Amino acid sequence: MKNKFLYVAITLVSLSSCLKEYSTEGDDGSGAGVIVGADCRISRIGYADSANNSGIGSINAIIDATDNVTDITGFDSVTLSINFNSMPQYFSDTVYIDPDQYFVRDATSKRINLLHGLLDPTLPGSPEFDVNYVYDGSGRLSQKLYSYSLLPGIYYQSVTYTYTNGNLTGMVSVDEFTGDMIKDAQLTYFSNIAPKNFMYIFPDENAYAAFNQFFNFGVKPTNAVKSLKIKYYDPGNVVVDSSVSTFSNYVMSRDNYVLKTLMTGNDQPSIPVTAGKLSFSYKCK
Repeated sequence: MKNKFLYVAITLVSLSSCLKEYSTEGDDGSGAGVIVGADCRISRIGYADSANNSGIGSINAIIDATDNVTDITGFDSVTLSINFNSMPQYFSDTVYIDPDQYFVRDATSKRINLLHGLLDPTLPGSPEFDVNYVYDGSGRLSQKLYSYSLLPGIYYQSVTYTYTNGNLTGMVSVDEFTGDMIKDAQLTYFSNIAPKNFMYIFPDENAYAAFNQFFNFGVKPTNAVKSLKIKYYDPGNVVVDSSVSTFSNYVMSRDNYVLKTLMTGNDQPSIPVTAGKLSFSYKCK
């Protein structure tokens, strides 16, 4: 097993080097010399220290010729170790991310409709839950509805998203049994930066953030995110904590994909990297 992990780590380091060389070839650092492709999506997010530019880690997806993700790996560049790995298996409309957890997707659009998960994947016999994903008429994710698998249709938590001009600008997560808020979020965007196929940011997400970037959860935001603020609540809608992140210094390719951005402030569980200098690589069809 150790030899397998070592092989994967070496492969990822080599792949990372190749992608870095490709993304900067013929470029002056502005991104003006880079052409990514006609129909591409994020396959890798690298993150580096904002002060000295030293690599911290990456989240990488292997995407096959049918546009299916066959491997997702989180790599720690500091310790040269793997901190996360999933090798999704496909059976008709179901995508198993491990033997007990799976997504169900639309057979045609490949958009995710349901998640079946465990409250604690490390604990045998952990309670099972389902998340129903609801999309609006324009194809944007509008709600998540949580229920225990033994009580289908009885929702214990809901998440509602608000959009403005094609951008996710608000999120509210509510305990459906008590009516109390769990968390909410506000997002702002750069009106003059409209990248192709950039990141999903669903501020409520925690355990499954690594999958958010590589599976289809509907139409992506129109503009590049500028700020994200999340507030956390105790029962009675009492604010007990908050986290704020800002994004700046976007570097765009000639064909309008994000190559780099600077994320400052708090780390966000919904983004599977830490704050710092973020770089993006793409898989094109």
